[in-house]
Amino acid sequence: MQYFQRKNQNRIKKKSSQQKLPVQRNHEYRLAVIVPAMNEEDTLGAVLDEINRLNPDELIVIVNGSKDQTASVASEKGATVIQFHYPLGNDVGRAIGAEAANADIYLFTDADIVIKAEQYVPFIVAIENGEDVSLNSIDWITHFDKADTISAGRYFLNHIQGREDLRAENLLTIPHAMSHHVLQEIGVSALVNPMLANSMALQKTKNITVPCTIDVLKMNKPRKNHVAQGNSQLSTAMQRMQGDTLEALHYIVHHGDLDLVDTQVVWDEQELEQCREAWWEDQPKKPVSFVVYIDDHYDASLITTIAQLQRNETVEVIPVVAGECSVLCWQLEQMKQPYLRLRQIKKLGPAFELGQRLSRGDYCLFHHGFIPLTIYHVAQFVEQAIAHPSALIYNDQEKLFTSLEDMPVFFSGQRLVTMLNQTASVELASLLLPPFLLPKNKAKQIGTPETMQMDLLLENIPMVAGPAVNVQPFLDKCEDELMHDLLLGFRYLFSKTTVRGGFSDEGRRRELLPNLTVEKSGLKIDRWEPSLAYVYTGTSQHADT
Repeated sequence: MQYFQRKNQNRIKKKSSQQKLPVQRNHEYRLAVIVPAMNEEDTLGAVLDEINRLNPDELIVIVNGSKDQTASVASEKGATVIQFHYPLGNDVGRAIGAEAANADIYLFTDADIVIKAEQYVPFIVAIENGEDVSLNSIDWITHFDKADTISAGRYFLNHIQGREDLRAENLLTIPHAMSHHVLQEIGVSALVNPMLANSMALQKTKNITVPCTIDVLKMNKPRKNHVAQGNSQLSTAMQRMQGDTLEALHYIVHHGDLDLVDTQVVWDEQELEQCREAWWEDQPKKPVSFVVYIDDHYDASLITTIAQLQRNETVEVIPVVAGECSVLCWQLEQMKQPYLRLRQIKKLGPAFELGQRLSRGDYCLFHHGFIPLTIYHVAQFVEQAIAHPSALIYNDQEKLFTSLEDMPVFFSGQRLVTMLNQTASVELASLLLPPFLLPKNKAKQIGTPETMQMDLLLENIPMVAGPAVNVQPFLDKCEDELMHDLLLGFRYLFSKTTVRGGFSDEGRRRELLPNLTVEKSGLKIDRWEPSLAYVYTGTSQHADT
């Protein structure tokens, strides 16, 4: 029935298009229209009828892998047909068509969506008026709760490139138009990945606009590769688009103006060993080690939580204090709570690594002292660890995963990280937003939360939601730092996998196009040699148990 309706819809449009007049445009600019097509005989005729009303200088249809009359339909409508008897993969045809054309303005559209000629005009006029890229707006996707990963990725990419005004708009959506200038700047091979082409264009020019909106998503054909198979949370199409997003992100973190600085920590191993021996001698072994990083900004309730845990036979407390924190240190000493002093560096990762190396518990619960945490939260983490001994127990942030326009942009990027674990049905989880709990054998991997979460998710570690600990004030205070660390984590991901984060290209025939060579930029590294000390308060926790 659906096929019959589409066929008849096509006939109606064919008949009516014969009665329509050409659309006026400025013919001083050469216009090339590029249309990739595969088995689209039912809609292609109506698509080309509308395009012909623009009287383009070149109309190129790239027919690939078709088993129907797509090529014949294109020829009948006066198009130049470039034909391949095998599938090229998504967007490769678009790049091949652009390479074959010679124009001032390149208009790209699809063969399965009929768009009126009048609706193309704003995209063309924008380029005539000096813009380099004109995008179709689908901004409505930013208003819905729990946006899909690809929309979140588009939103995130635009934000980190300083174009928040573009929101989720991207060359992934047709129709769009490009100038000859920007196409030369990025190279036609970039068009194979629309997300990458978009990021490269943003890096090359500020002349990118969104002239109007055409809701093409509701007109998209359902396809088999849009449905997830087996245990995977992502369909093959979504895996390709996830890879496209990461490939664009790879370009940005190596070529954008992000000013990323990595931290290299060099421990005095003798000093660390002395602290560990002293701690182990004075403190009893307990099943769970609570490692908490504390700097000058800590929540006042932390002292109460530590005091309650001191009397607990399950959890040992390992406070790692950075900065002066004179009042807090005095309080810990009054409570006879030993702690570690970390100087010369105030970073979460080194503090967690230090605490882990002193811990002896079967599990490590990592936390930041700025985030309020009750003993009931701790108990919930421990209960989940007992029920799921090999799992990562994460801080449940699902309630903060709302619409793209309402939630912190950090979450848009973190969604891309969460999707690295394709077997876990988890919407959002981040080790950059503690607390989180790990079995000891996994906790030993910890260097920094931003790299550790990449490693664990690539391993497909089981993931279980813990309690929902409020991190909103922490996000508000530290969003810039969190974004910086998240991007460093992505850079680490690419060093461990590929430019696509290990995701499939879904059979794209990139070898048919010139190689796209993008040189990597270096990364600034700050080298730190922190000093540390074990502050013994005079009473062993043995006495408290």
